Amino acid sequence: MIQSSRLRPLLLSALFALALVAEPLLPGSLQASEEKKIEFPAASQHSVVKQRVGLTDVEVDYSRPNKNDREIFGGLVPYGKLWRTGANAVTKIKFSKPVTLGDKEIPAGEYALFTIPTADEWTIIVSKDAKVQSAADYKQENDAARLTAKPEPVPVTIETFTIELADVKGASATLNFLWDKTRVPVKLTTGDVEQVSRELDAVVSSATPLDPRTAYQAAAFYYDNNKDMNQAAKWIDQALDKNPNAYFMHYKKAQIQARLDNKKEAIASAQKAIDILKKDKAPDESAIRNAQQIIDSSK
Repeated sequence: MIQSSRLRPLLLSALFALALVAEPLLPGSLQASEEKKIEFPAASQHSVVKQRVGLTDVEVDYSRPNKNDREIFGGLVPYGKLWRTGANAVTKIKFSKPVTLGDKEIPAGEYALFTIPTADEWTIIVSKDAKVQSAADYKQENDAARLTAKPEPVPVTIETFTIELADVKGASATLNFLWDKTRVPVKLTTGDVEQVSRELDAVVSSATPLDPRTAYQAAAFYYDNNKDMNQAAKWIDQALDKNPNAYFMHYKKAQIQARLDNKKEAIASAQKAIDILKKDKAPDESAIRNAQQIIDSSK
């Protein structure tokens, strides 16, 4: 029989041994809760570019690798090979309405964007398979459009691959691919100017009156797209009838009158815009200079 004086040390030793045996058997969730999750920055950062062109929303989803002292086109990105046009995943492009990219019409929707670079020409591929995961999965039968573009040299080194929408004017823009010392521009246009023009033509034909805000926007649209300036003048007068102290409307009227070669009237409207601006406690000096330019060029 074990004496009671020896029983307590034996029990303590047994409990200690049991704890050592049981420790690896703790539930995984308990061990995981003690581990710290560390998030690291990606070598090629994810980017989403969003731009409205006319009335059409364009979105490009891609990742941006860096040059890192490497030879890019003809090196890291081989000539004549299909490229996912970025890093990590296939680049995606989305249009809320139909567009024309280069000379190809593309319906509204989301697409995968591939390219085949060469020294003298790039092939731009818009694929209907927006869920494609890699260049290896690409199938030409899914092409929505193929077009070509000419690469151009740029004077500075662009470290990070960039896709941008630049030169956004009215219903057009330039889709640029930029990296290292290369820029590849592709013209993007929408049918939004034609759509708005048709709607305004219907307004003119039916002699439908416009509210002051819409009348101002219609006048500005006609001016920006070099349409009927006499009609634009009627709309700006209609807008000013309800907003006689809106300096920007007087400025727009001055622009329209200048284009109609009504120099005296253009000077008067520009001066009116300046007079209204100067009544403000903190006048917009840039707006004043713009109006003064119309005065100076109309003398």
